[in-house]
Amino acid sequence: MQLTSQKMKIYAMLGMIGGVLFMVGDCLIYCYEGLGTSGVQPLWAQMPEWRFVISAILGFIGMALMLPAGVSVYRMTADRCGKPCRIFATLYLIGVASTGYLHFSLGSLMPLTYISVLSEGGTTELAADAAQRWSEFVMLPNIVLIGFLCAGYVLHFYVTVSGKSTLPRWFCLVGPVGAFALGMLWKVIFSGTAAEGAYGACESLGEGLIFLTAYFYHKKGASEK
Repeated sequence: MQLTSQKMKIYAMLGMIGGVLFMVGDCLIYCYEGLGTSGVQPLWAQMPEWRFVISAILGFIGMALMLPAGVSVYRMTADRCGKPCRIFATLYLIGVASTGYLHFSLGSLMPLTYISVLSEGGTTELAADAAQRWSEFVMLPNIVLIGFLCAGYVLHFYVTVSGKSTLPRWFCLVGPVGAFALGMLWKVIFSGTAAEGAYGACESLGEGLIFLTAYFYHKKGASEK
């Protein structure tokens, strides 16, 4: 059992690294003065294309690292919770397996489409329409997959607040809840600057922090064996 706990700790650590890579990828996309976070943004035409490409690559690497970490979360859930929670953990694993796609779809797909149309001589109106159509095509699967990810957020809150994680209940803040609060504070402090866009990266931070909870859970389990 101690060997298994040690392996789960390593998995959780990989997930935290993956979360950091997602954060960096988000910053590459959104940290640009005057850039909005939704809809078609004409400023994309001024941004170097490599930012969106590297961001997408970081997302798929981050997903690869987060997959085993998702297993560590599932193991924690299976150890401490009943069947309903295990169902949530399974949905969360599906969500984690989709994070690379979601990161590309929500962050890089529209800007790259917009830039590509302009580079081929298209008008700004045509570029905006093409980017918007992509957004409409992927909206439904994105909503479903984001829902799977949110199942993990709900699970994390329940497992920590209920004490089933065997960790202090304030660990409910070491996850999406705390990251959301940090993001809102960040947005207020850096409003109107290029750094403002990093507030969205706090969502990725929240994903990584879920694995921190799993890490300490398995670390505690290993020390008690």
